[in-house]
Amino acid sequence: MIKHSLKTDGDQCIFCEIAAGKISADLVFWSDDNFMAFLSIDPNTKGFSCVIPKKHYDSDVLKMPDEVLAQFIIATKKAADILENYFDDVGRVGILAEGTGINHAHFKLFPMHGTEYFKRGEWRQTLSDKKFWFDKYEGWISSGSGPMADFSQLKELASNIRKSLNG
Repeated sequence: MIKHSLKTDGDQCIFCEIAAGKISADLVFWSDDNFMAFLSIDPNTKGFSCVIPKKHYDSDVLKMPDEVLAQFIIATKKAADILENYFDDVGRVGILAEGTGINHAHFKLFPMHGTEYFKRGEWRQTLSDKKFWFDKYEGWISSGSGPMADFSQLKELASNIRKSLNG
C-alpha cells in the first residue's frame, strides 16, 4: 500500500495544490467551477478515481455543510457517469468516502468491471464468497457481508441508538 504525501514540500494540502493547478492536472478527466475528478495514482481497479471539492474541506464528508455536500454528491455522480459511459464493461460505479488517507474531502469511485449487464437493464445479485470481516477499521472497507448477526442483539443495538437520540 502506498503511503500518500499528505502535504507538498511547501506544507500545502496535496489535493488543494491539484485543485489550484500547481500540481500536474494530466490525470484530471472532469472539472467544473467547484469540483474535479482525477484518476488515482494507486488504482486497485482500472479507472479508480477521486472526486474533490476545489475548496478545502476536512475529509469527514458527512460534516460538510448540507448544501455543499449535496453539490458534491451531484458532481460525483457526473464523474461516475463519465466512467460508466467510458468503460464498455462497467454498468455500475461504486462510491466510498473514508477520509483517512488525505485530510481533504473526497469521494473514491470504483468502476465495477464486469457489470455491463446493468447497462442493458438487467439486475443481478452479486455476492462475495470472501470470508473475512473486521471488528475495527483496518485502513480499508469491504462491502462483503459478515457472519449472520444475532437478531436480538441487533434489536438491542437499534433500541440503544434510538434512545441516544432522545438523550
